[in-house]
Amino acid sequence: MTVHFAGPLDRARAGDLLVPAVLGGVLTEQIVPELRCAAIAGPANNQLATPDVADLLHRRGIVWVPDYVVNAGAVVNAISMEVHHGTALEARKRVEAIENTVADLLDAADCQQVTPAQAASRLARRRLDTIPSASASL
Repeated sequence: MTVHFAGPLDRARAGDLLVPAVLGGVLTEQIVPELRCAAIAGPANNQLATPDVADLLHRRGIVWVPDYVVNAGAVVNAISMEVHHGTALEARKRVEAIENTVADLLDAADCQQVTPAQAASRLARRRLDTIPSASASL
């Protein structure tokens, strides 16, 4: 894997992975044609300037893991420890399971021939649909 540390205006540099870490909206219709990376995964929120950018990345063969999937570790850790009163080891195991979620997400996107963003939205909807509504328990 090639690693380059770059500023926000140096996005076009060749490498395997681009990691947007600070600024949102850096992935634009104008930038995507210049990208020379195989994948994008980073913690910056709202990396796409518009939802259509996910389609552009997909058409270019650049894998984009949605920021809310990349950032899930912090939420999973906090809920595991604070809400479920789990141990640090239990929380770590749940966080490490995100790797499998990402792999499944990328496989689903490939099989369904959709973007990872679309596959992630579908997965989130399926998971939310399994949660009983508050009104159903009344």
